[in-house]
Amino acid sequence: MDVLSPLDARYRNELRGYHEIASEEAFIMYRARVELLYLEFLIDKLSSIGLVRPISDEERQRLRGIRLSSDDISEVRKLEDELGHDVKALEYVLRGRLRAIGLEHYAHLLHLGLTSEDVNNLAMGIMLRRVLYEYLIPSLVDLGRVLIALSSKYADTPMLARTHGQPATPTTFGKEIAYHTYRLCSWVNSLINLKINGKVAGASGSMASFTMIAQLDWPRELMNFVSSLGFEPAPVSTQILPPDDLTHILAVIGLTSYSLINLAQDMWMYSMLGYVRFRGRAIGSSTMPHKVNPVDLENAEGNLKLGSSILMEVSKILQSSRLQRDLSDSTIKRNLGLAVGYVILGSKRLKKFMEGIEVDEGALINDLNNHWEVLSEAVQVRLRVLGQADAYEKSLRLFRAPRMSMGDYLNAIKELGVDDKLLMNLSPSNYTGYASAIARNIAESCSQLLNKAEETCAREREAILSILG
Repeated sequence: MDVLSPLDARYRNELRGYHEIASEEAFIMYRARVELLYLEFLIDKLSSIGLVRPISDEERQRLRGIRLSSDDISEVRKLEDELGHDVKALEYVLRGRLRAIGLEHYAHLLHLGLTSEDVNNLAMGIMLRRVLYEYLIPSLVDLGRVLIALSSKYADTPMLARTHGQPATPTTFGKEIAYHTYRLCSWVNSLINLKINGKVAGASGSMASFTMIAQLDWPRELMNFVSSLGFEPAPVSTQILPPDDLTHILAVIGLTSYSLINLAQDMWMYSMLGYVRFRGRAIGSSTMPHKVNPVDLENAEGNLKLGSSILMEVSKILQSSRLQRDLSDSTIKRNLGLAVGYVILGSKRLKKFMEGIEVDEGALINDLNNHWEVLSEAVQVRLRVLGQADAYEKSLRLFRAPRMSMGDYLNAIKELGVDDKLLMNLSPSNYTGYASAIARNIAESCSQLLNKAEETCAREREAILSILG
C-alpha cells in the first residue's frame, strides 16, 4: 500500500472514523469553518454600524450551509502550489463558494484583518477537542471501566507482592490493579479539566489591522468571538498563540501514556510469572507450537511508547518560537493527530488484553505458600510491640533465607520464644492488611470520576457539533 503510517493501513479499522476528524483534509475543513464563522461575526458587527448590508435570515442559512467538497479540497491544494500559501488558497476557494450561492457582496470581508495563525490556532483547537472528547478520553474511560471491574472482582485475591523483583509483603491482585486504575483516572481527570485557549489578534498580536476596519472595542469583540467557539481567549499573543496550554495538553497525554506503559509492563510480568492467563487472539510462535504470546499487550506497549515519545518531544519544541513567528512549528503540528492516534490505539489494545485476562488463583496461592519468609515484617513489628527492642535483628537472622515453608516459619517463631496467637495464625495469604478495602474504595471513587468524564465528553461533543453545524 502507498501509505507511510500503519495507522492508515494495518490499524485503520481499529481507529474507525478517527481519520475523518484528525487528517489534513479535516484540518482544512476546520479552517474553512473558522473563516466562515468569523465572516458571519464580522458581517454582524459591521452591519450594526452601517458599513455593510445586514445579512438576511435566508442568506445566513446559505452561509452556514457551506461545506467543502472533495473537489474544493483539491482546489485548495492546487492553489496552494501556485500561491505558496495554504490559508490564502482556502480564502480564494471560499470566495468562489460565496459567489456560487449569491453572497459575493460579502466576499471582500473573508479573512479581513486576520493573520493565518488566527485561523490555524482555532482550527487546531477544534481538531484537538474532537480528538480528546470523541476518541482519546472515551478510550481511556473504556479501559478504566475494565480496570475497575478487575479491581472489584479480585479485591480479596491474595498475591505475593514484589519489590525490586524480590518477594515482598503480600497484597491482593485487585489492589494492584486499583493502583493502575487510580493513576489512569487521575490522568483522565487532568484531561477533562484542561483548558484550550485561542486568539484572534492579527499579524503581531497588536490587533493593528482592526483599527483600519472600524472604531469598535476590538479587543473585547474578538475575545467574545473566541469565547463563542468554546475557547479560553488568550490575553496576549505574538503572531502565534502562546503555546503553553497546547504543550501542557500534549505533555499530559504523553504522561498518561507512560502510566499505561507501566500497567502494560506489570501485566507482562504477571503473565511471565504465571499469575494471569489471557483469552482472545492466540498468537503463537512460527516454530514453537506450545507458545501463546501476549501480542495485544506488547502491541499496546509499543504504540503507547511511540505516541508518547512524539508528544513529549513536540511539547518541548513548541515552547520556543523565534521572535514573532517562524514556521518550524507548522510541520510539527501536522503530526499531532498521528501521535495521539498511536496513544488511542495503544489504549484500545491494552483494554482488549485486560478484559480477556483470568487470574490463576492457584498459581498465586502456590507462590505465596513458597515464600513464608515474607512474614518477617509482621514478625518484627509484632515483637517490637510486645517489647522486644532487638526484634528486627532477631528476625533478620532467622528469616533471611532464600525461601521458607510453613514449617520453617513456625520453627522460627518457636526459636524466637514467643507464644503469640496472632503470629501463630498468620500466613502469607491472610497478611494482606487493608488491600481489599483499598481496592474497593478506589473502584468506587474512580467509577464516579469516569461518570463525570463521560458527561464532559457528551457536553463537549454537543458544543463542537454546534460549531461545525
